[in-house]
Amino acid sequence: MGIYAISDLHGHYSTYIKLLNRLKFSDDDFIYVVGDVIDRGRDGLKIILDVMQRPNAEMILGNHEYMMIEAIDYIRKNESEGKVTKEDLGEAFTPVDLWFHPANGGKPTYNAFCRLDRETQDKILDYLKSLRLIKRVTVGDKHYHISHSYSVGYKFGKELFYKDALIDAESVVWDSLVDDRPPIDMLEHDWFAYPDDTYIVGHVFTQRLGCMDDKGRGKICRLQRRGGIDVVDVDCGMALNSRSSRIGCFELGTEREIYVTYK
Repeated sequence: MGIYAISDLHGHYSTYIKLLNRLKFSDDDFIYVVGDVIDRGRDGLKIILDVMQRPNAEMILGNHEYMMIEAIDYIRKNESEGKVTKEDLGEAFTPVDLWFHPANGGKPTYNAFCRLDRETQDKILDYLKSLRLIKRVTVGDKHYHISHSYSVGYKFGKELFYKDALIDAESVVWDSLVDDRPPIDMLEHDWFAYPDDTYIVGHVFTQRLGCMDDKGRGKICRLQRRGGIDVVDVDCGMALNSRSSRIGCFELGTEREIYVTYK
């Protein structure tokens, strides 16, 4: 039985399936998909639908899914009120603008979403809103804190759901434990509610942190923060859509690393 964590697939469904085949992923295994399966690449919704139907897979909410929720809810609310233009809305920058911004690449996901029937759309939205922001997992004698990018400063037990932590959700999916210019409180030992956990995150591709193999491909990055906090970044740059991109898969417990290349 293997328990795995991957993140930031960004629409690369075929590479995701390639990884599952490489793992010989079976009913005895489990995989955490740590956010940002959509945008930039074209097949993010296919990944969501695949994870939804697997009893041995769990998705953690990422900032791109968070943007999707905010944007679709915004569109539906304003359409129901008959507000369909910028003039009607009277807003300079909306959740839709943020999601569609070239830096975020949400337009292909939205176009694919619009091609789905309303029932499937609603199932996807309901699923995303049901996700956890954080999941804490114990494998053997090792304790893991799994989130897309950040944490909260209070104890919450084994899990923190998006629907139960709407005030904290934006910070958990957008702020970063590994950013090279983090808020100062990020590195303070007493900020972490569970300092003995290993924090598994994505969000920041590891090439940006200088973690690459001898061919320049992204490599899982293990960092230690002030106070001895261990952080593992598994985002190996699929968002870059380049020869540097690959999926980094981290096996909980053994801490083995498995890689599948973009091309």
